[in-house]
Amino acid sequence: MGKPFNGFDDETIFKLFGAEAAEDEIPERLKSYFFRNKSYNNIRGDLPLRILVGHKGIGKSALLKMSYLEDIAEGVLALWLQPNELLNVAGKSEEFIQRIEQWKNNISRMILERTLESMGTSPDASIIKQYTWTSGRVMAQLIDILSGQKYVENVKQVFQKKAKYFLTVPKIRVYIDDLDRGWEASKEDIKNISALINALRDLCNEDRRIQFRIGLRTDAYFLVRTSDESTDRIESYIIPLSWTNHDILVVVATRISNFFEQSVDPVELARLPQPEVARLIHAIIDEKFSGSGHWDRAPIHTVLLSLTRKRPRDLIKLLSGAAREAYKNGHQKISSYDLESTFPTYSTERIQDLVNEFRSEMPNIERLLYNMKNTRREFEKGYRFFYSRDRLISKLRNIIQTQSLTFSNLRTVTPTSIAEFLYKIDFIIATGRKEDEKKEWIYFDQNRMLVSQFVDFGYAWEVHPAYRWALQPDHRGKILETIG
Repeated sequence: MGKPFNGFDDETIFKLFGAEAAEDEIPERLKSYFFRNKSYNNIRGDLPLRILVGHKGIGKSALLKMSYLEDIAEGVLALWLQPNELLNVAGKSEEFIQRIEQWKNNISRMILERTLESMGTSPDASIIKQYTWTSGRVMAQLIDILSGQKYVENVKQVFQKKAKYFLTVPKIRVYIDDLDRGWEASKEDIKNISALINALRDLCNEDRRIQFRIGLRTDAYFLVRTSDESTDRIESYIIPLSWTNHDILVVVATRISNFFEQSVDPVELARLPQPEVARLIHAIIDEKFSGSGHWDRAPIHTVLLSLTRKRPRDLIKLLSGAAREAYKNGHQKISSYDLESTFPTYSTERIQDLVNEFRSEMPNIERLLYNMKNTRREFEKGYRFFYSRDRLISKLRNIIQTQSLTFSNLRTVTPTSIAEFLYKIDFIIATGRKEDEKKEWIYFDQNRMLVSQFVDFGYAWEVHPAYRWALQPDHRGKILETIG
């Protein structure tokens, strides 16, 4: 290794794994370990509107921030709008069409003001007021101002040199992240985001030199999509953000290699088989897992990836927690004992993630999730988080009879609608074609039609391993035996 390693204190853990949230990361560090997956390539396409949709913690902010940084480096005029700025100009009209127009006019004003600010000075208020903010005029108004036709002489002198540069720029790319901050899934929230997306689409269509890149949580997009018939027109702009386990391993292996001052190319690394990629993480963790059940003596990366929900942040949290446990135990390397000791806490935190993310869609989601624990009969019969379709529907029917569950959008609560919801949030995952077939885990983003009100496709179902310790704290010692 190119750098000495002195154990897992908090500073070392941060340097090893980086910030969990992209907005907290130093730009140069983000660039050093960023992995450009297929979703990122789609963000970079020269298209007017791109809407990055994915679960919380899946890396939307990282992709948007990296694309923004690359735009700046390439000389593209890129603007980053904060959620609080948007909330301050949100449309308030009761009429949906009028609300769209309010968004268009307000965002046009923001683009003009932020563009002028990016050139090193604040725009003169008297200049801004000269313009009628009709849609489709943003670029024309900018060029009008910067070419010196409609502003006072002293402002003209300030802008003169930079204006010449801007007049040669073919486009403005606007980034909006955390669009769903403060999202409560109310009718007002849904109406506002739907109107905003329609406004962005209109602005792009009216002037192709303006492009937008936005991030939206899966639950927010789902409710907007199912509540507004006009959103069928934006499907072609959607980029579902998903990761393979291999890509997630590459992300973490790259970060660890950078810590030890080893130069690796993530693209080249991604072409290697998983066991070869995993060698890079063995600098900080045991190669094999030592424990009970199916995982005993399994490659450590198999254990780690089985507990992630296809979200890079999950693996960072899991390794960070294990590293803190190793530090507490005086270990220079994460042992299987250190890792296993973190499973209950990790599991409880992942349940809380789901509650925080999807409570807006189902207010009593926490009650639903914790009632998915095994009954004594299920545990004794060896089902242990594994369900045929009939057993799953039967269990959910019993939960509905004893718990008060509702969907925020007033969708009818049935065993099948609850099953669809649990599959959509990746709480349950499909496995195999039949119960006796070879193990194959299938997530919602891989096949959205597996749970259907009308069709039984023959799949069995499992509660994702990440949640099992939290659901069965009285049988923690046997949880590893439930994972096969």
